[in-house]
This record gives sequence, C-alpha cells and structure tokens, in this order.
Amino acid sequence: MAKQRLFLAAAPGADRAGFRARLLAETGPALRDAVPALAALSLDLVDATPAAPPWQRPGEPAAPVGEPDHDAVLDCWGDDAALRQAAAFLGDLARIAVRVEEKVEKDELPRPAGRAPGVKFLSLMTFQPDLPAPAARRLWAHHAPLALEVHVGMARYVRDWVVAGAAPFHGIAELHFPSVEAMTTRWFRDAAGRAAIAHDVGHFLLRATRLYTTEHVLKAHP
Repeated sequence: MAKQRLFLAAAPGADRAGFRARLLAETGPALRDAVPALAALSLDLVDATPAAPPWQRPGEPAAPVGEPDHDAVLDCWGDDAALRQAAAFLGDLARIAVRVEEKVEKDELPRPAGRAPGVKFLSLMTFQPDLPAPAARRLWAHHAPLALEVHVGMARYVRDWVVAGAAPFHGIAELHFPSVEAMTTRWFRDAAGRAAIAHDVGHFLLRATRLYTTEHVLKAHP
C-alpha cells in the first residue's frame, strides 16, 4: 500500500492554533469523506513541542526555538489514484507533498479512530550531500536496530524514505511515545545510548527538522 505525507502551514501572520483546529474539525474530515478510497488517514498536529526537548542534555543551554516550519502533516495510505485525489483536494494548502516508502520497525501502539495517545515525533532528515542515495539508505537501515535498543520509551518506530515529490529532506523518522512521560524520561536508555546514537547518525545525517505532534486518526487502518 502506498503512503503519502502532506505538510501544511498557516499563512504568515495567521492564527496558527485556529488553523490547526480547523484542520481537525473541518479539512481532515472533509478529505476523508471526499476520497473514500483512502485506506487510512491520520492528521498530525504540531502542538506538542516540549519546553525542554528530551534529547537536550541536562544543563545544556536551550537552542533558540522559532515557529515550527509546519502546522500539521496529513498521512494518507491508499492506491495511486486515491493519493492523487487527496493531494488535489488540498491543492495549495499542502506546502509539500511526498510519496514515501514506509518501513515499520516497531508497532506496539493501538491507534483506532480518534486521538492517539502520547506524542508522535517526526524528524525530517537531510542526509550528507556526499552520500549516494543507496549508501544513505543502507546506513539509515543499519541505524534502526540501535534506535530500537536505545529509544526505550517509544512504542512505534517508522522510517519513511522519500521516493517522489519535491522536499528539502530525504527521509522521515517517526518515533511515537505512548505518553509525554515516556518521551521525556525514556527517550534514551542511558548516557551511553545517547552517545551511541549521536555517533551513529553522524555518519549519514546532515540536519533534521523536528516536529512534535499529536496524532488524530481520521480513518483507521483496516
């Protein structure tokens, strides 16, 4: 089953909280009803950003935080025709639309229709420019077992490789924690695990845009 991710943002100067509320109350349900061939549909609202990021070391000065680049992400699953209809329905509202190759590494979080528990963290990853795509994919795949071992609080782990669409990133890592407490206290297994993660991603990651979201399942997977 194909997967598409659509990134949405409010217009400059607009009420961003109101924009997200309308996406949940109006736009998302309207898309679900307009494209019934979608196999599943989720809306990730960028409204869960912590005051102190869980990956930040104790005592480390907080990095300057501006407004997030996106207000929401629509995750769509279905055949090619349904995904094209979904993108057409949103039109210019979707700032970025990408098809991805989804690899679910861990899935221990039930997500029926409605508000999913906890925090769904998305890392929009740009890989080192001197790495050919096959090498970057191989290094990222090699990283997955370490992530499963070290990020002990996450209940769901997904890696999305961008296969089509214009985007300033190459992959999307999804770490879904079942509660805020699990995210903030069990992001890393221990200090050694933190160091191992930092060392390993240095082999392939140039930069990442981080989004902390709450997931709202508009149409659950069959």
